[in-house]
Parts: sequence; structure tokens; C-alpha cells
Amino acid sequence: MDSNEAVEHLATIRKIMESATKLTVLPGRAAIAGGVLALVGSVISYRLLGGLSFGAAATMSARQQCAVAGLWMGVALIAVVVDILFTVRLAKKQGRSPWSRMGQLAAYTMGPAVLVASALTVSLTDHGLWEPLPAIWMMLYGVAVWMSSLLSTRAPGLLGLFFLFAGFATLMWAGPVALVMVALTFGAAHIVYGIYLLKRFGE
Repeated sequence: MDSNEAVEHLATIRKIMESATKLTVLPGRAAIAGGVLALVGSVISYRLLGGLSFGAAATMSARQQCAVAGLWMGVALIAVVVDILFTVRLAKKQGRSPWSRMGQLAAYTMGPAVLVASALTVSLTDHGLWEPLPAIWMMLYGVAVWMSSLLSTRAPGLLGLFFLFAGFATLMWAGPVALVMVALTFGAAHIVYGIYLLKRFGE
């Protein structure tokens, strides 16, 4: 390898590292918006469930169950749309494609966990098993975020680990107060994470 090739390799590595950092920045404002949505969803869920356990949905009418499921499907869908909008906005601001190779890889790493979470949600609710849902959501989301951190800096990985531990704790011990855990993870943790990214990267 001559000096010119070495310079080209270093430039390529630098470009990849810069892209990874930019990928970390993307969830900033979207994370805050998603956190606020999750907190609102938690408050509404408390009123629908009449308590802090998702297990209460098992004894509710089909109409009430649809309301709970529809609420969280709506929260998730709106959060995804908001994330996409902020991602596209930031990409245009930085003069790059919102569907870059790094973005594609992030979607590929997170996609399987999201699909598994969706399938388990449909199956468990169909069998009347509501209580483990929040823990499953947390752990699979944690896996998705953890995997995306392989393409980025350390911050998403720490967020993913937090979700994994919180999901495990909810599954083993905190089921009766699962709604509190949802508010702490999908709500407060996302807001704190988003604020950190805004202060760290300014976007």
C-alpha cells in the first residue's frame, strides 16, 4: 500500500465515522417528541385500565381492549412518522440523502426486533395475555436500539441497555406497575436521551 492508497483509506474511514456520528444525531428532537407522546399515552392508559397493570385489560370488554391496543399503536405510529420527518429535515439541512447506506443499515438492524414485537403483541392479546406486553416492548426495543449502536456512537447502546434491564425488571418483578415502567422508559428516558443529543450535537 503506497502513501496515496493510505490517504484514501483514511479518508474513507473518516467519512464512515462522520456518518455514524450523524446517525446518532437523528433521533434528538424525535426522541423528545416520542417521549412526550409516550407520557401522554401512559396517562390515558391509566384512565382506560383503571390502574398501573396491563393485566387489567384481560378482564375488559373487547371494545375497551381495542381502545388500549389502538392507543399504543397510534402512539407508536405517530412516533415513527415524527422520527421520519425529523430525519428527512436534518438530512436535507446537512445536504445528504435521508436514505443513505447508514440509514438503510440502521433500518435493517432494527426492523426484525420491531416485527417480532408486533407479532407477539397480536398473538398475546389474542390469547388474553396482556401483562407481559410492556416488558416485551421494552426488551425488543432495547435490542433494536442496541443493534443500531453498532453503526453509531455509544449513546444509543446505553439507551438500549437501559431498556433491556427495565424490560427484564418489569417482566420479573414490576408487572403490577408496568405502566410506570413504560412512562420511565419510553417517556422519560427518551426525553433525557433527546436532550443529551441536542446538547451534545446541537441537532
